[in-house]
Amino acid sequence: MFALVLTVCYLGGGCDDLVVDAFDTVQECRVNMREQGLRQAGCYPIDEFIDGYWIPAHTRVDY
Repeated sequence: MFALVLTVCYLGGGCDDLVVDAFDTVQECRVNMREQGLRQAGCYPIDEFIDGYWIPAHTRVDY
């Protein structure tokens, strides 16, 4: 299972990662991300996200 994670950064500083939805495959997750027009988001394995063993989306994206 994969989580669609959206990164929200605030003008005052700091960022939060929000889980938008969960999908069975990474392909389904990526299709949904494109359909919703989410550019500051990513698809991550749910097990890694829940356990904290993942790289937040804001470290992978060029702002």
